[in-house]
Amino acid sequence: MSMHTATEMRWHKEKWVDDDVMRHPANGEAWKEFDRTFPEFAANPRNFRLGLATDGFNLYGVLNQHHSTWPIFIFPYNLPPWKCMKKEYMMMTVLITEDPGRSIDVYLRPLVDELKDLWTNDVRMYDKSTRKMFTLRAAVMWTVNDFPTYAMVSGWSTKVCYLGHRRWLPWDHEWREKDKEFDENTEYRLRPREWSGDEILDQLNRLDFPPFGKTVSRIRPSTHMNWTHKPMFFELPYWSKLKLRQNLNVMHVEKNVFDTLVGTILDIEGKTKDTIKARLDLERMGIRRGLWMNRDSDKARRDLAFFSMKPNDKKEFLKFVSYVKFPDGYASNILRCVNVDGGKFTGLKSHDCHVFMQRLLPVGIRHLLPKDTDMFQLRHDIFQVLCKFEMIFPPAFFTSMMHVMVHLPEETLLAGPASRRAEKKCTQPEGSIVEAWVQYESLTLCGMYLKDVETVFNCPQCNHNGGMRNEKLSVFAQNARPFVDPGRGESFSRNDMELAHWFVLNTCEEIMAYLYEHEEMMK
Repeated sequence: MSMHTATEMRWHKEKWVDDDVMRHPANGEAWKEFDRTFPEFAANPRNFRLGLATDGFNLYGVLNQHHSTWPIFIFPYNLPPWKCMKKEYMMMTVLITEDPGRSIDVYLRPLVDELKDLWTNDVRMYDKSTRKMFTLRAAVMWTVNDFPTYAMVSGWSTKVCYLGHRRWLPWDHEWREKDKEFDENTEYRLRPREWSGDEILDQLNRLDFPPFGKTVSRIRPSTHMNWTHKPMFFELPYWSKLKLRQNLNVMHVEKNVFDTLVGTILDIEGKTKDTIKARLDLERMGIRRGLWMNRDSDKARRDLAFFSMKPNDKKEFLKFVSYVKFPDGYASNILRCVNVDGGKFTGLKSHDCHVFMQRLLPVGIRHLLPKDTDMFQLRHDIFQVLCKFEMIFPPAFFTSMMHVMVHLPEETLLAGPASRRAEKKCTQPEGSIVEAWVQYESLTLCGMYLKDVETVFNCPQCNHNGGMRNEKLSVFAQNARPFVDPGRGESFSRNDMELAHWFVLNTCEEIMAYLYEHEEMMK
């Protein structure tokens, strides 16, 4: 690696600041617990702290194909936050050419063996920045997966419905007192006991799992206690000591939450969770009487719920969303994803769902909900609950597979002869992926050392703002690129001038004293 990269590999130890702000995985309790458990490993900041992510996808986007490809990436967390999730620092270690299912450990065997060797046997390395030899070790801090893959990697079946989720809330949380909003009961039970990694490993060692293979029956004895197999990662000497072994990919989770939430609020067929079966379940459980099926007539019917929009309100909300515009690069063009007549959204990416829920949804539906519903208070309550856990888990940016799966673009999947790329056909797609990835890693390594040639590391950015600079006022102290050539003599419109005037008056520190003085005079 280059001298700059060798220096930045020690960033998490030498330049990281512990100020109780989650900027890097090193701020999390899982990282700190690992340092306390393995002080010899933590003493050398050059030792690799790795994350591991995998997910399957269909080649060419053909959904009716059973064939799928599963790349397994590892990425170092030693680097600064703005670099450790970059493509040039990721390594594709394994490429699985079929859906592995519970037999994923068969494919992970070479990787796990190398990880065991990197933990037990030191590897002699040369530090370009200090010009000294040192011994290198590596450890996987956690895995990052979506929910189905989490079941495959962890060995714990996720096809289970967990009730009584309020038990995990703080003891004095107000949701524990609510009964009508949940199951007609208050919740005073303590949270369940948390099992340590050593206890889990001891439990797995007592179970007898069937051998791997597709022909083996998937029926498990009841003594397996929801385990599908013993994960191979437990062969790593440190795996059972980790405070956090698996992270759910925030990209998939947020997309699923968005589809469910918006589908229910807009009452979209096939997306809403307010179905006839759900209404019958509530009636059978004897809770939420206001949501039971209406049986006034001979045929039971499902009336529109109080949390779902009426047709006119739905159309008004979709029109509001279609008129929203974001800065360049902030989100997709939402107008292309809104079907006002059809009453639904199509083609929203995971990041668009994040922007939608955080920025548009609270504002767009607040005036359409019942007066006793406070969306902002609900967001505040959820945020307070999540804050209890955020000091354990790493920041969501570092556990998102968006940075992983976006690095397999179409030209990588269809790498090969030009004729094959044109026809979008490839007889050996996985081989083409590996070949293209090796080429990319070679070019990346060369680009880090070439100084007089324009590469992706030194070329100007698309939105480069290294233009005019004005340090007379703090609001204009940053570099900025003008919209037009200053020599053309174009002027602002009256509306633009009013917006600029408002911006300066409300954001410039030098003017605040005059605003306070004016406010006192008006009083």
